[in-house]
Amino acid sequence: MDETQIREQFCQAVHQLWTRGMIVGADGMLCCEVHRRRYLVTPTGQRRIDLTPGDLICVDIGGENVYGGEGIEPEIWQPHRDVYQSHLCAEGMTLGASAVIEPANVLALLSRQNGAERLDLGNGDRIPVVDRDDDKALRAVLTDSTDAVFCSAGDDRGCGRGLFVAAADLAGLLNRIERIDLSAAVRLACGGG
Repeated sequence: MDETQIREQFCQAVHQLWTRGMIVGADGMLCCEVHRRRYLVTPTGQRRIDLTPGDLICVDIGGENVYGGEGIEPEIWQPHRDVYQSHLCAEGMTLGASAVIEPANVLALLSRQNGAERLDLGNGDRIPVVDRDDDKALRAVLTDSTDAVFCSAGDDRGCGRGLFVAAADLAGLLNRIERIDLSAAVRLACGGG
């Protein structure tokens, strides 16, 4: 598949997540590998519903724009880079897609399970919860897991919270996000917390 097709699929995925309320405005970040160690990334500060294939930024593993211009800030790019550098999927394929999003069901469940070290989805899936501002802890979690729930210490307003997910490819990423969100919705509907 060429870069033009990947850009179109990437924008469709972003629009799907926006439509489902998992990303809002210009928040969140999606990323997928377009070529070995080159990644398409959503640009900072642009509404996700308005994205076109030409708006996407292509960065290297360091977050630098490969075509010149503005890249991705290191603290925003760090979790994506860490997970790409440290994981192989069960099939032996490297990870090729990741996202930081804010699905309402996951954040509501996180509020109910406030202070837990893992978000219990009630289906045997327990996602590590990590302080977004603790780089060392975040790196350790992403070395062992491709999923994490971010929260900022002392943040009781819901700001700085989100879900990090990584998968082999864009389709796998969307499937994983949908499974996590649905599991969180079911857990909430059953009064779980």
